[in-house]
Amino acid sequence: MKAKQSSLRYVKHAFCNWWNYSALLLPVALSLISDNPAWLLIGAGLEIGYLYMQAGNPRYRRMVDSLFDDAREHDATGVRESVWQYLSDEHRRVYAGLEHEAARLEDDDVGTAQRRDPYYQDNRRKVQRLLISYLQLARAVSRYAQYIDGADEQRIRRDIERLQDEIGKAEERVREVKLKNVDVLGRRLAKLQKAHANLDYLSAQLETIEDTLHLVVEQAITLSDPRGSSMQIDNLLGNLEETEMLAAEMDAYLELQDGLTDEVIDIRGSLERD
Repeated sequence: MKAKQSSLRYVKHAFCNWWNYSALLLPVALSLISDNPAWLLIGAGLEIGYLYMQAGNPRYRRMVDSLFDDAREHDATGVRESVWQYLSDEHRRVYAGLEHEAARLEDDDVGTAQRRDPYYQDNRRKVQRLLISYLQLARAVSRYAQYIDGADEQRIRRDIERLQDEIGKAEERVREVKLKNVDVLGRRLAKLQKAHANLDYLSAQLETIEDTLHLVVEQAITLSDPRGSSMQIDNLLGNLEETEMLAAEMDAYLELQDGLTDEVIDIRGSLERD
């Protein structure tokens, strides 16, 4: 059943082709001009042969498969389902607006010739990529915000200052434990400060994605500068790749997880064990 559906996909793609439609008009025109319906039978036979050969052509099948794979890769629906529960209400509201804006590229008002334009099709795929990037970065922002809200930076600073004051007065064994605690708290403070910086940067990237998507959709629909729109998205996506924000999101999860599991040594328990 699955193989049959796959074959029908190739036949459908071969049939729904502008060149195929144009070729079908030829036997219809010849039949009308010559008043001979035999041309219709000839055209139907040639069409069946064409569809059969295309559907069985390995090169053509690979090309169609790549198109479907590309469409799945740039489909934001799956990403949305996986991260939606983790997004803030504000990010959900903004994304819903971006999704509505991107849907304008699929409106019936967009002409057929415009839909066939290579830059228009490329911009459609890239807009979907921007939607995916927004979802992934918004998820990272939520994770950073959660980590920052769960940490008390002022308390960490006070504990470091207190321990540093106590180190000079403590016995050697106690001093070693306090020095270890200062080191752990210092690393925790550094991670917290890095989280603040990354949160600000990610938030700025989200605003850039939002502004770029609105502009590109408007330019694509009005045909004001489709090539310029494509280059603008390329620059933004290239910036996202160069800064490795999507990969850094996963690294940040692991790093933040390590930060959450850092434990300050219990001095009293350590002395009792000794």
